[in-house]
Amino acid sequence: MDTLKKTFGIGVLLCLFFFPNNTMGQKRQTSKNRTVKTERSHNNDRVNTTHRRHDSRYRTQPVRRNPHYRYPHHRRIVRTLPVNHVRISFRGLSYFYYSGIYYTLYGDQYIVVMPPRGFRITVLPVGYTRLVVGPSIYFYHSGVYYIESSTTSTDNDGKYEVTQPPVGVILNHIPEDSKEVVIDGKTLYEYNDILYKKHKSQEGDITYEVVYSKTNN
Repeated sequence: MDTLKKTFGIGVLLCLFFFPNNTMGQKRQTSKNRTVKTERSHNNDRVNTTHRRHDSRYRTQPVRRNPHYRYPHHRRIVRTLPVNHVRISFRGLSYFYYSGIYYTLYGDQYIVVMPPRGFRITVLPVGYTRLVVGPSIYFYHSGVYYIESSTTSTDNDGKYEVTQPPVGVILNHIPEDSKEVVIDGKTLYEYNDILYKKHKSQEGDITYEVVYSKTNN
């Protein structure tokens, strides 16, 4: 009888020992399986794969790009042109001119550009600088050089033509957004395909000399 009780007690202890671990193992296995099988379901109908611009102002290129366009380093974009601007056609493309500043279409807005050489205007902008270089007279305004021309042009009948400056021209000021460049260890300033060298006199006066000008633009 005592042997039977001992055997029964041992059996109960064994059941208590094994069954809880087995139950926990089943729970862990069930949790693991649930984690592996769980997937997110995405409704593709809610994803719009067609990206459209609702406003054409986001265009990043001109409507018609002239190979002669050169933008200033700091692009200036405007929505509307000055009231008294003049529209000038050059090489089949339209420019908008006002007070020495040139614009062209940029999407549904306008962007400031540098005029190509050969471009002509009828009247010089207010505030221009007159430069005498040997027998020639140049006119300077906002990074652009002009020369008075007596020849006719097939593009327009303007009197003053955009040109390149001769090396050696001295200016008191150049545009503020001129880019500083280092060539052969020397610091120069570039604007409108023209390189300037900075000079400082003993009195502290600063001038800029044209040391290079690209032949064509």
